[in-house]
Amino acid sequence: MTRVGVLACGRMAHIAGVWGPIIEPSVDKGGLAAAQTRMTDLRLTHVWDIDRRLADAFGHKYGATVVDEYGDMVGKVDGIILDDFDSCLHFKDLARPYLEAGVPMFINRPFALSLADAGQIIALGQKHDTPILSGSSFEYAPELKEIRRQVAAATPISGYCVANSSTDYASHGVHGLFFAYACVGGGIRSVAYQTRDWRSSGGTLRIEHEGRDGGLPFTGSVKETANDCGRFSLCGQQGFDTAVETNTAFWVAIVQAMQKLFQTRRMPQTYEQLYEKTQLFLAGFKSHVECGGAPVPIDQIGDWQAPLLNPDPYPEGFFA
Repeated sequence: MTRVGVLACGRMAHIAGVWGPIIEPSVDKGGLAAAQTRMTDLRLTHVWDIDRRLADAFGHKYGATVVDEYGDMVGKVDGIILDDFDSCLHFKDLARPYLEAGVPMFINRPFALSLADAGQIIALGQKHDTPILSGSSFEYAPELKEIRRQVAAATPISGYCVANSSTDYASHGVHGLFFAYACVGGGIRSVAYQTRDWRSSGGTLRIEHEGRDGGLPFTGSVKETANDCGRFSLCGQQGFDTAVETNTAFWVAIVQAMQKLFQTRRMPQTYEQLYEKTQLFLAGFKSHVECGGAPVPIDQIGDWQAPLLNPDPYPEGFFA
């Protein structure tokens, strides 16, 4: 079995209630793991969290050993899941021991709250040849293969629309952005985000892309809704519309992507793509927070840092 360490399992983490029961189905008598069938070769063996009580509860539930320091899982695991969104400001610090040791890492969305942090994580990964996966479950939905095939056949692209269920932009609105990126790809010029408040659903994003295959630049829209799990629509004569089903297969796919990363050390996206996805996220965020919803070119994000959704759980000087 592939040994997995969980780094930051706090209340804004998916590992305890969604991915954990898929990896260790025997601990959950209902829900996603109702069939009690092991669907991966992963084993949750170690855990750390800034809140020892949360780590102890997680360790008890999944039979994982709780470690005292966040870097103590080096040499004990084959891969790391860095999950808790509330820790995102410090992903670069939490990841450092494992990046330097070459331990493959899954780093949850949105990867970083500034381009400086994203660059630091990526530079360490490149320097130590450490594979990294970061993204949304929508990027691994079973429907993606067919969506990409149809998008590739519909060049030049004239436009597209994405809808995704969302609570706040930072932790869930990002699903729609990364879903669009997975369907259409990069070459992003700018992002505009218009909403009343990024902490609630109801916003709309406009993504401007470079033209392809001799075509003109094109735009996509991402609509954050409260009731539409996921939908992709391509505009034009070769247009189509596809809904994403958030069933068990939807949640299992990204866990299997983690397993493949840990076992093969092959990244499903390049370091450059991880950086561009972060630019996509941050340009939209800056558009709303700083620019009144006007488009922000991805080369004009600068040193801007996105705000936190919740109070920082780490005391000042913790990573000094």
